[in-house]
Amino acid sequence: MSVIMCMPGWHNERSDDGLRATRITPLSDYQRSNGCLQQIVALDEGELWLLCDAQTRLAERVATAERLRPSFLPHTTP
Repeated sequence: MSVIMCMPGWHNERSDDGLRATRITPLSDYQRSNGCLQQIVALDEGELWLLCDAQTRLAERVATAERLRPSFLPHTTP
């Protein structure tokens, strides 16, 4: 059994498709509707690490945008 690098905030496991990472904490509706993924599939550990890092950064920035959004504007899903 080999060790899979694990980025903080993600649970990693092997699957039939390669490697799969799933977020430990749920995303908000706003984050999901703006491109944040709950799960990532990659072929190798390097790809998985980069995708998890990119998704973590995206989720942080989208969460900031959500906090800055005026409360009187309803969010509509595209």
